[in-house]
Amino acid sequence: MLHEAVQAGQTGDQARARKLLLKLLRTDNHRPLYWLLMSTAVESREERIYCLRNVLFLDSQNGAARHDLELLGAEIPKTNAPALIPQETEDWQTKEIAAPKLPKLKVKRQEEPWSISWIVASLGLGIVVVLLGYYAAENRLLEGLFQAPTAALSPPALTAAATKSPQVEVTPTGQFAGVPRNPEELLAATYTPTPLYVNTPHPENGSFGQGLAALQAKDWTGAIAFFQDYLAGAPQSADGAYYLGVALLGSGELEAAQASFNHAIIIEPQFAPGYLGRAQAGRALGSDPVGIITDINTAILLDATFVDAFVERASFNLARGNPREAEGDVLTAEQLAPLSALVQYQKTLIALAQENYPVALQASRRAYELDVTLLPNYLAKAQAEQGMGQYANSIATMQSYLTFNGGDGAGWQLLGLGFTFAKQSEAALDAFDRALTLDPNLPQAAYYRGLQEQIEGRAQSALGYFQVAVAGLPDWFEAHIALAHAILASGNPSGAFFEINSSSALIETDAQRAMLFYWRAITLDALGQAENALADWRSLLALPSEAMPAEWRQAAQERTQRP
Repeated sequence: MLHEAVQAGQTGDQARARKLLLKLLRTDNHRPLYWLLMSTAVESREERIYCLRNVLFLDSQNGAARHDLELLGAEIPKTNAPALIPQETEDWQTKEIAAPKLPKLKVKRQEEPWSISWIVASLGLGIVVVLLGYYAAENRLLEGLFQAPTAALSPPALTAAATKSPQVEVTPTGQFAGVPRNPEELLAATYTPTPLYVNTPHPENGSFGQGLAALQAKDWTGAIAFFQDYLAGAPQSADGAYYLGVALLGSGELEAAQASFNHAIIIEPQFAPGYLGRAQAGRALGSDPVGIITDINTAILLDATFVDAFVERASFNLARGNPREAEGDVLTAEQLAPLSALVQYQKTLIALAQENYPVALQASRRAYELDVTLLPNYLAKAQAEQGMGQYANSIATMQSYLTFNGGDGAGWQLLGLGFTFAKQSEAALDAFDRALTLDPNLPQAAYYRGLQEQIEGRAQSALGYFQVAVAGLPDWFEAHIALAHAILASGNPSGAFFEINSSSALIETDAQRAMLFYWRAITLDALGQAENALADWRSLLALPSEAMPAEWRQAAQERTQRP
């Protein structure tokens, strides 16, 4: 009935939506979701306020209700009391529904019986779980919850309060063991994720429900067995074939997953999730991008409110270096599902790609508030914090992440970067060492480890680290110059000269230009080409003094003043 109410609202049939929600509220007026939905289906301002205050009575921390009351200019109740129905209620659609009567103690939120929680990890992002259009964008919620968005909204500006770095207690790396924990331990209350896109009960066969429970627990083997058993008795079940594909995708059986998604599409050609699943399997297999984007677009055409598909298309475009195209899709997804942590996480990734650190930090914080168990968001949040200069915060974020996933070399690398920027070199080197032990091809960890080897006079060791850095990040100018320095120190000035010249196209700043002139002049002098070196020394002096260390400028002045 709830699903039918949402569908009615989405098609503009507000009268039917109200009728169905009234039936639900007569059955159970203790569900905050029912009151929140009704607040968007009623017509008068007073009745909206009434519904929203009942939401807060049942769930005092409900951000959507608080936000909407603020938009209406209504006072937010300070006491935990149900709303009162005014005497004049003739025109109210909810006049037959009394406010909930509960004990004085605050009521715990209840998980909707139709919501089976799960998040499937896939391609680093996973399959985004949709809200079925239950919430509109935060700043348009009262204009019609069930209406599809018409335009993308600009991301809100980060407030001064949000950008201020709070004091964070940081554990030195040497004392930080990274003992594995379960992220569920972070939850102070029962975590209620968003509902599944497809959740037909199928009571005729218990294997379907058992399969969903196995998916929730990420027990891929169990889920595969349950859905195979279910499909043996219901071979024409499109959602059964789809969820079997999801389980196969989670277990890494990519070709089998693709076949299962194909089967779902054959059974029901209008089944949007089948196309999305096939696109995700195709991405994992490295299939033709044209076929992948066609499947994603087909899923969106079949269901214009399919949040998963919009997020997948954003992820696809971001991976192909098109963050601006990705931004439009993620903003549409945000309007459809403003309470989705995975949407906020994808928004963070796009902002990071654009080096828009205020938006990235705001989105990552929001994702964290919505779902503290979304571990990839910790990495994105730490990057945003580092981009904003909040190094202590980034260190604390990564130390928390590594207690859950201590075997992630990239996590240790990011922790090391936080310590590096915070000028805690010993802790940084320890983190980089742990990162490289787990993954010897991490470029940033290798670069900073190489710098330390260079300082300590171990040229050959530094050379190996810088080669890893350049191989991993070929557009990193500083890594190329560091490699050239190491090549020069190892007794190969010709190789150093070649490395410096080949990286000249990467220069973007005066500081980088100063690096090129200085090290190329040093290298040319080592090659016995004094006249050519003199030209670079003069070019170095032509740059602003703040673009280089004082000793470089002094060396250039001494070199150009020689007879």
